[in-house]
Amino acid sequence: MTSFAYTAVDERGQELSGVVQAESRSAALARLRSQGLYPTSVVPAIAATAPTNGASGGVAMAAMPRRKRGRRITSADLAVFTRQLASLFNAGLSMARSLDTLVDHSENARLVAVLEQVKRAVAGGSALWEALAEHPACFSELYVNLVRAGEASGQLGKVLDRLADSLEQQQEHRSRVRAALAYPLLLFGSSVLVIAFIFAFMVPRFQVIFRTLKQDLPLPTQVLLAVSRGVQEYGLLALIAIAVAFLGVKLADRTVAGGLALDRLRMRIPVLGPLRHKEAVARFCRTLATLIAGGVPILTSFEVAERAVGNRVLRRAIHQVRDAVREGETLAEPLRRSGVFPALVTNMIAVGEETGNLDEMLTRVADAYDAELQNRMRQLLSLFEPGIILLMGLIVGSIVISMLLPVLQLSTAF
Repeated sequence: MTSFAYTAVDERGQELSGVVQAESRSAALARLRSQGLYPTSVVPAIAATAPTNGASGGVAMAAMPRRKRGRRITSADLAVFTRQLASLFNAGLSMARSLDTLVDHSENARLVAVLEQVKRAVAGGSALWEALAEHPACFSELYVNLVRAGEASGQLGKVLDRLADSLEQQQEHRSRVRAALAYPLLLFGSSVLVIAFIFAFMVPRFQVIFRTLKQDLPLPTQVLLAVSRGVQEYGLLALIAIAVAFLGVKLADRTVAGGLALDRLRMRIPVLGPLRHKEAVARFCRTLATLIAGGVPILTSFEVAERAVGNRVLRRAIHQVRDAVREGETLAEPLRRSGVFPALVTNMIAVGEETGNLDEMLTRVADAYDAELQNRMRQLLSLFEPGIILLMGLIVGSIVISMLLPVLQLSTAF
């Protein structure tokens, strides 16, 4: 069992702090909720002091969080803030008091500064979405529009819960991808460094030895020495050329025509291109579903979803679809005409329009594509790791054999 320090609000709106024993953070959350508490913060407890009211079993006062200065506001910080705000607001606290509570308990100094300004704006009579819109670097257009729709419909608590679910899901997806790529990238980087070290330092030493043999070297050895000389003489120039090419691509990517051409090229890359395409389609479907379910008007939803998609080929198609919808067309037909959305997407959207469950169908499409992407990523990574090891072995083995061939040739001459 692990001790978790928590801060929660009870059904009367009173704030409680303490420590609860549980096997995991999710178990601690479930235990607190089963006792009628709305947790706003649950973290592993380092130390506990005097007992207080709260969850039964090993309860003690939790220390105030230590704020981390200078750290940027991450998506994880935003997900935690949204979940806590939803819990406090659904518990019956006013928005001003909810924000005041979060200011006191946030660990990120930059987020605290933003929340202080949001709190002052709300206390001064501004709507929450207006206060959030003043900080576009922290709160995205999607976030602000959903909060605006929630306030207009009187369903702000539900919208905040839905937003928190979406942000937590995105954070979990990013964490899985980072964890899956960490070892293969480390393996690839170390392989490149080892091979560069061999060509830059080890092969030249053998070259000195080969000169003393005064005999014709085998072809593999000559090729190896030529590559080594190339690395020594032109290695720095090659690195500069790669850096210049990379910078040129980045600059071209910022232009309209260049970015569109590069996105088309990325979509045509074998194996990875279709994955990038499906990832962009899944993001569009999930964003649009979240906005529609939150009560945002369809044209505004399309406008926000368009900007949320990174792929400019899809973005241009979505813009054309939005214009067609403004003219009175349905969603499915212009999406089908665009030629960039798979038949599964257009068919599911058509069914959603007919049944009145468009947001549900869009969510199903996004879930299906996300599951497919995860499976494909696992398959690729399972092949990537042994592939790198095999390639590393072939390169190093070829180098060793090429360096030993002159010695073997000399020994057979006697």
